[in-house]
Amino acid sequence: MLRRRLGYEQNLLDLRKRLFDTVRFFQERTDGIGANSVAIKPIKIRIGLVSTLAGALCLLAALGSGQPLWAAQKVVIGTPSRGLFEFPAVVAIRKGFYKDEGLEVDRVQMQPLVAVKALMSGDVDYLLAWGSAVRAAITGVPIKAVAGMASRPLHVLIARPDIKSPKELKGKTIGVDSIAGTVDYLTRVALRHFGMEPEKDVKIIVTGESPTRLAALGAGAIDATAIDVAFAVKAEDEGFRRFLYLGDIIELPLSGITVMESKLQTQRDQVKRVVRATIRGTRFMKQNRAETIQMLSDYLNITASQSAKAYDASINSFSDDGLISDKAVNVDVQLTKERLKMTKEIPLSQLVDWSLVR
Repeated sequence: MLRRRLGYEQNLLDLRKRLFDTVRFFQERTDGIGANSVAIKPIKIRIGLVSTLAGALCLLAALGSGQPLWAAQKVVIGTPSRGLFEFPAVVAIRKGFYKDEGLEVDRVQMQPLVAVKALMSGDVDYLLAWGSAVRAAITGVPIKAVAGMASRPLHVLIARPDIKSPKELKGKTIGVDSIAGTVDYLTRVALRHFGMEPEKDVKIIVTGESPTRLAALGAGAIDATAIDVAFAVKAEDEGFRRFLYLGDIIELPLSGITVMESKLQTQRDQVKRVVRATIRGTRFMKQNRAETIQMLSDYLNITASQSAKAYDASINSFSDDGLISDKAVNVDVQLTKERLKMTKEIPLSQLVDWSLVR
C-alpha cells in the first residue's frame, strides 16, 4: 500500500512539472504576438494539451487521496438477529469487501416475518433470514435464494441448570425469537427428537434474539431455548445445561442471501457483487481463524476462548462456494409443507437460483 501511494505521489509530481512546462511554453510563444493569427492554431493545440493534463492531474489526485471516483451504491441487508450465522456478511462489511465491489452496505436487524415484508416492499434489498424467506417463496412470494452461507443449523438447545435431562422439559416454557421463524422450527425439531409434541407438551413463547433469550433463561422467564452456538458456549460457561447441537440431527440451511425476483432480473450485476463479497467473507473466515475469532469476540461481546470454541464447532457448516445441497433445501420444503398442510409439489427452481455461484 505504501509503495503504491509513493508511486501516485511521484506520478503526481511528474504531471505537475509537465503541466507547468506546457503553460510556460505557450506563454513564451505568445509574448508579443498580439493578434497574429498564425500563432492561434498552435496555441489551441497547447490549450487542449493543458486541459488533458489538468484532467489527468485531477484524476491522479483523486486516486492518490484514496477517495472513490464514483458514489458507491447503497444497499440495505436485513438480518433477523446477531449471531454467527450472519458472520460472513459482517466480515465482508468490516474488511471492506462490499466497498471493493462499489457498495455501501447498511445492516438492519428486524424480526424474520417483518424482514420478509420489508424485502417485498423494497425497504431492504437483501435478506439473510434464509428460512423465513424460503418459506415465503414456497407459498408463492417471488423471492429467490441466490447464495447460501450456513448450510446447517448453528443452534444449541440449552436449559436451566436444574433441568437434568431433555425429558424434564415437558410442561416447561421454551423461548424463541419469533413464531414460525427458523428458531421456532428448530425448537420443534429438537423437541420431537426427544419424543415430545411441541403443541401439547411445552409452552413456546417469543422472547427475542439470542442474547435476550439467554438473559430470559438466566432470569427464569423461560426454561430452555435454542440459541446461536456462540451464545451457547457463553451459556455453558455460566452453568447452563447443553442438550443438543441442532446441526447434528438436521441438514437445514440457516442463512443465505435472498432477494426479490424482480431485483435479480433488473439489477443482476448488483446482486452478483453482493454475493461475491459475501462469499469472500466466508472464505476469509475459513482461512483466517485467529482474526475471525477476535472479530467474533468483539462483535458478540464474548471472550476469546468462547469465540474460539464457537468457531471450531461451526466453521465447517459454512458453504465455501455459496451452494446449498438440494437435499438440504428439500428439508426446508418438507417442514414448511407439513406446517402449512400443503400437498402441492414445490420445484426447487421456484425457491433458489444458483446461477451466480455456479
